[in-house]
Amino acid sequence: MKMVKSLLLGSAAGLVAVAGANAADLPVKAKAVEYVKVCSAYGAGYYYVPGTDTCLKIGGYARADYYVNGVGTFNPAISSTTAAAFNNPGVGSAVYPFTSDRTPNYTTRVRGVFDFDARTATDYGVLRSYVRGGIEWNSYSGANNAAGSNLYYERAFIQFAGFTFGYTQSFFDTGIDYMMTTPYAGSNQWNTVIAYTAQFGNGFSASLALEDAANRVTGVQGTAVGALATVPSAIGGLSYTNYQGGTQAPDIVGNLRVDQAWGSAQLSGALHQVVAITPVNSAAYPTGVSYLGQSTDTTWGWAIGGSVELKLPVISPGDSLYIQANYADGALSYLGLSGTVQGRATSLGRTDINTFGTFTSYSGAFYPLADAVWNGSTLSYDTESGWALQGQYRHYWMPNLRSAVYAGYVDVSVPQNTVGAADVKMWQVGLNTIWSPVKNLDLGLEVLYSKVEGGNNTLANNVSYFPNAVGTLSSVTSGVGGSTDVWSGGLRAQRNF
Repeated sequence: MKMVKSLLLGSAAGLVAVAGANAADLPVKAKAVEYVKVCSAYGAGYYYVPGTDTCLKIGGYARADYYVNGVGTFNPAISSTTAAAFNNPGVGSAVYPFTSDRTPNYTTRVRGVFDFDARTATDYGVLRSYVRGGIEWNSYSGANNAAGSNLYYERAFIQFAGFTFGYTQSFFDTGIDYMMTTPYAGSNQWNTVIAYTAQFGNGFSASLALEDAANRVTGVQGTAVGALATVPSAIGGLSYTNYQGGTQAPDIVGNLRVDQAWGSAQLSGALHQVVAITPVNSAAYPTGVSYLGQSTDTTWGWAIGGSVELKLPVISPGDSLYIQANYADGALSYLGLSGTVQGRATSLGRTDINTFGTFTSYSGAFYPLADAVWNGSTLSYDTESGWALQGQYRHYWMPNLRSAVYAGYVDVSVPQNTVGAADVKMWQVGLNTIWSPVKNLDLGLEVLYSKVEGGNNTLANNVSYFPNAVGTLSSVTSGVGGSTDVWSGGLRAQRNF
């Protein structure tokens, strides 16, 4: 027994020695890999950034647009923000509002966008930062600009403890739009903001914001309505002398909002400072010329708006109706009018040029837009006012097939004590259909009809002139009234991810 026990202990000792030797020869065990973990606190698509408590979601889209009689994002060529549509790609001098048989009938745009949404839970609530932007390729982007790429910037903001800092949707607007175009009727503006939102529960909230006034400035017309500020020596577009002063105060914007299962509703208000260079009228200082140190005439414009979105699943799942109505006085940007979320128009219309031998004429309409206009007699300015109404309805024929219809109207009134006062009206109707054969892929077609018309206006309505040299105006004959219309639209393919 003693011999057996000794053999067993000796064998065990030998095994331990061998095991120790083998262990010494093995590589050191690697540290555990920290895999990306799903973050479910903020919905689908969020993941924890490794080593942090921040949840990040990455998305974006690839988009190809093909426009007919449009520019920008399905924007019809009827305003000063669509000047690219009135130039030939790489050559030519004719600019907005002139059109001819050489004006492009189509344009293209391809855009790639990424967005990053980072959220972190704090003792003050969720800290959120959001960035969205990318790059795009355009047929051409402006006068005498050939095809090329451009940076595209859409969102960059921080939200913390009810505050919003950065570039995002104006708090005057809802940002709701079922169309591929941005309607001319109704405000839909992106802006730089500082805002605070208070949540009251049950979907009720209120916001107060200071927003960059420069992005809402329409302009101040320093010459009487109806007077050509400058008759160009070459066909280079029509405009008025802008006597807008520098911004002194941001726009003050507020809203009351409710979001519930039936839909949403919002009431909005805004104050917009209008800073105009004071006209002078003397032999030494003729009217129409500004001077260093010249005083300004400051007033405040304002706007109110209301909107409602009603969800209508009783008709079909996903169906909804959106209605927006706005009124503005001295703050025309809050009526829309530009067809873009990143700009504002200073005029509406378009004119078609016809040449017969040595005689050239054009027909159509050109109406300036301004927050205020010199009244021509008291050396002061009066504000322009107007109202806008739009409605959109979206219907799902099937879960992967939907259509939207839009109708909008804008009416702008120029003070009647202004020389050559000319009111302008704009209305639009549009229709689109979007098919999603697979998830996150949209193939859409949209058609839009736009019309601009107004009253008496001697500023380029039905004007005829005789050129004594190519592009040189020797005389201008003004008419009364004027209107123009345009069919536009296009095709879109977009893959969201």
